[in-house]
Amino acid sequence: MSLPSATCHSGELEKQYAFTVTLMVYSSLKSKVKGKTSMPKEVKSVKTKELFFPLKVNNYLGFLQGVLNKHGQYHYKVSEKKCYPFKYVPPKTKGQCVGDAMDVHNEADYWEMVGKVSSVHPSTTKIFVNMKQVEKLPSSESGDESSESSDVGDHSKTSSHEATDLDSHLAWWQIKLQQLHKNECDEG
Repeated sequence: MSLPSATCHSGELEKQYAFTVTLMVYSSLKSKVKGKTSMPKEVKSVKTKELFFPLKVNNYLGFLQGVLNKHGQYHYKVSEKKCYPFKYVPPKTKGQCVGDAMDVHNEADYWEMVGKVSSVHPSTTKIFVNMKQVEKLPSSESGDESSESSDVGDHSKTSSHEATDLDSHLAWWQIKLQQLHKNECDEG
């Protein structure tokens, strides 16, 4: 496990908070029984990674994109109009029950979560993301020319996660190049 680091912006240090991000991914499994195809079964798998992120009320979209990038979901783009909900579970303390979990659906909910996390200073905060909700976001594979040109501009903005933005930008270009130079014989 890597230790949280503080990043420096204009002379001030930002505290990095630890998040355990659990992503629920669904895939369909087709089974054949003696030449007959049955209904595909939906298989749920859980992927968990740790993310260090500075919490401020004005970095809601950066947090959402950072969660996706941490799990390698670079092709989904978060915007002010297209966000996904997640569940925030505060660390368990005395007298606290499981019902203290909070659904974060918008920026106002995120601000409330930031206030709770900042006041408690937990060692790790649990976040649960359902991939079915994320799949509703626009992806860079859609081929929309107008969104592609705006995506390039969005990647050039500086943020607290310049390496993540660079990785996201490189992944975006890799997908576009693979689509452009696709070998139709082996679908690759």
